[in-house]
Amino acid sequence: MNNRQRRLTHLIKYGLQIVLYILMFLCFFGLQAVSNPQLLNLSRTAVTTMTAFLLSAMILSVVYGGFDIGIRKKRSVLSSMCLTFFITDIITYLFLQIMNVNPQNPEANKRLILLGEDLLLLVMAIVLQMALIYLLVSIGHKLYYRLNPPKRSLIITSSQEMANQVASKLEIHKKRYRLCECVHYQCPDVRESILAHDVVFMAGVPDTEEGQLEAFCFQNNKSIYLMAELEDVIISNAHTMVLDDMPFLHIRRVEPTPFQLIVKRIMDVCISLVGLIIASPIMLIAALAIHLGDNGPVFFRQQRATINGNIFTILKFRTMSVAASSETQQHSATKDDARITPVGSILRKTRVDELPQLWNVLKGEMSIVGPRPEMLENVTRYTQEVPEFQYRQQMKAGMTGLAQIEGKYNTSPQDKAMLDLIYIEQFSLAQDLKLILRTLTLIFRKDSTEGFGDKAVQCPKMRVTPLLSPVEDSPSNSDAPEQVYPTAL
Repeated sequence: MNNRQRRLTHLIKYGLQIVLYILMFLCFFGLQAVSNPQLLNLSRTAVTTMTAFLLSAMILSVVYGGFDIGIRKKRSVLSSMCLTFFITDIITYLFLQIMNVNPQNPEANKRLILLGEDLLLLVMAIVLQMALIYLLVSIGHKLYYRLNPPKRSLIITSSQEMANQVASKLEIHKKRYRLCECVHYQCPDVRESILAHDVVFMAGVPDTEEGQLEAFCFQNNKSIYLMAELEDVIISNAHTMVLDDMPFLHIRRVEPTPFQLIVKRIMDVCISLVGLIIASPIMLIAALAIHLGDNGPVFFRQQRATINGNIFTILKFRTMSVAASSETQQHSATKDDARITPVGSILRKTRVDELPQLWNVLKGEMSIVGPRPEMLENVTRYTQEVPEFQYRQQMKAGMTGLAQIEGKYNTSPQDKAMLDLIYIEQFSLAQDLKLILRTLTLIFRKDSTEGFGDKAVQCPKMRVTPLLSPVEDSPSNSDAPEQVYPTAL
């Protein structure tokens, strides 16, 4: 991307973002001013509610990612912006109604009124805001990719299996990346291939060779994506320290403090109690639907692993047939799994099946936020495949977490382990609050509950020998048909 193109992209992105935020502000306060004329004056009510709106919008934009067109998929940006301003509107509306209560003022409300005329105006504002968000995000998305066509991408790896895994992820972001070639890291002309592409993805490359290729990419101003491994997670929290005149990276394991653990437990108890009370009508409807569906048991119980390898019995709504749920040897759900009942399919997509876990949290067996509680069968198998998987048991398992939000049901063991370790290494109470709020975005993700199974992926065959002609002119890079390989489980 040249400087002119970069400046124009930033101008469009930030210009549309400013316009969007101004329109959101005007929608809310313009409609609320119909029944609250004091908002049009520099009154205490106006200043307080406007401050609440601006602060809430700023904080929630950080939590949900804001107007990240070109970085995240259109659906993700839409869901993030809609949640940001929906919650912002609710918070500001509550502030407005509280400020309107003044028993001493005959023109003010004598008591808190939440279901009055202002509520209809709030609903109208939210509907108008959602429409404007969709319009501006769509315009921004279209303009961004018109200015920034897909970048020529190269995968440098050690096996076709690893190349297939990376290619399956690039396929989801094909508007950003155009996969042109896969090369083995020991291929004699790997550096020439790097020069012929804009973006380089490295996965499964030994440390020594990876370091050399990184330096070459850096020297030639190529964007690099490295698949995270244990050493990368460990070094992610390193602090630069200069001893005399020699720079070092200081890596120190930071354990949660007793104060943090106490506050985290208090949060767990409060959220689980409130959650059980609020969600009780939904849980009752779900229980009735499950029982009427096949006259089977409502709940599903299964042993899971948590901190220090401790075993506990997780409680969930049953989403599979009675026969499948009672099997001694359990295994993870696959794509289009015939064991899942019609009611269970709905419960899985909406995540309602996980609400009974609030009882596990209240009992102290789980936390609201933490590593994903895995099946015992998976723990044994994953630890054999990925030794780092055992390190994720350094914190109590959670209903939600980084792996649950960023990953999918069928995320690979390696990626699950890395996401959980990133959470553990970067633990903070603020991060927990952010992840709790981000959990709402799962409702908008169709792929979050995707089961295990083979999936055809368009991936070039990994090249291990040099080309006879320059990469950019080679027919194998442009005219040859792409080969299809099944992704590895």
